[in-house]
Amino acid sequence: MLKKIIFWCEFPEQVDWVYLNRLLTKLKLHVEIYIAAGSKKEFEGIKRKIKCKYIETSVWPILSKEGGYWFSGFSDKKDIDRLKQFKDYKIKIDLEPPLPKWTYKNHRIIFYALKQMFRKGENNEYLKKTIYNLAKTNKVETVVNQMQIIANEFPLARWYLERQGMYVDIKKNITKNIMCYTSFAGIFFRLFLRMYMGYYMKKTVERYNGNVMFSIGLIGPGILKNEKIYRNIEEFGQDLNMVNESGASKVAIYSIEGLLKRDKPEEWLKLVKNYLQCMKD
Repeated sequence: MLKKIIFWCEFPEQVDWVYLNRLLTKLKLHVEIYIAAGSKKEFEGIKRKIKCKYIETSVWPILSKEGGYWFSGFSDKKDIDRLKQFKDYKIKIDLEPPLPKWTYKNHRIIFYALKQMFRKGENNEYLKKTIYNLAKTNKVETVVNQMQIIANEFPLARWYLERQGMYVDIKKNITKNIMCYTSFAGIFFRLFLRMYMGYYMKKTVERYNGNVMFSIGLIGPGILKNEKIYRNIEEFGQDLNMVNESGASKVAIYSIEGLLKRDKPEEWLKLVKNYLQCMKD
């Protein structure tokens, strides 16, 4: 069963932290939340607003939209260097191609991915070296091994990811998180995507000897604004069960602000708690 629940928080300004505190305290549910922030100062400012013993806060560094928002081999070296300010923090590094400037549509993102196939990031090695150096010098003490840095990647071929600077090896202090979002497929193709993802997850857990985790969603839209989301809590439960059956011990959920905007958010959190193997009061 799952031992750790993580939530991504891309829009912390949309979170009612007092309300969330009340829900988690009522359920006695411990979660870790990775909060998107452009700087150490910004993250610390958000962190000071969160007063809940059931929340562990970690940071999700982001760039400006003009800088591509996510990190990849296409990021400028000065933007990649922004990761260094988070030395000694637990961080999630989102490895994705630069944020497109057009309105998101499924067919457009497919063509975008195909176009990226013929491009190579000029700073691939610099980004990889920066991440590896962070992992070596990170002094964060954590109960869960291999969690100081989470490298967030797509479930795509290694050659494709490496070409764009969106792949790192698992090393000490680095854990892979694979984005396995099924809501993108919509009503008709989600069943087939879930069948594939279930198989993929089990094989990936075996391949990395358990040192891998998965993220599921979407409960609410992200930076692209009009991504497809779960239609109901049942779809969310199906994906939680899929991760649980894969043998993974950790799951990341996108997103906490999306969950709080759904009808009866407490029911969504109760479902999460049902999958935890061990809890602390």
